[in-house]
Amino acid sequence: MRGGRPGLVNIYDIVVGDILLLEPGDVVPVDGILADGNNVTCDESSLTGETHTLRKVSATNALENTTPPTPFSGKYDPFIFSGSKVVEGIGRCVVTSVGKNSCYGRLMECIP
Repeated sequence: MRGGRPGLVNIYDIVVGDILLLEPGDVVPVDGILADGNNVTCDESSLTGETHTLRKVSATNALENTTPPTPFSGKYDPFIFSGSKVVEGIGRCVVTSVGKNSCYGRLMECIP
């Protein structure tokens, strides 16, 4: 989304601060934080090797249910990583990093 309107943008033209619409089957090209969504579940096996899917919650929900002195437990996870696949649900995330600065980009730089 740009200028409050959804539209198609080449993945090479996505910049930090854009709003990315997530739907089942999407392979996420950037890192981001889930702003809002309904039952968003992601497969992060391309990054972690773990075969189970992870449920994502909105950043607001994560902040409301996590106290500052408690370390992040992963129970309320608003982080969307590049290279992951949206398995179910729909949502919107705010782009936080792209290209070589994303998790997948840094992973690919480590491979000779």
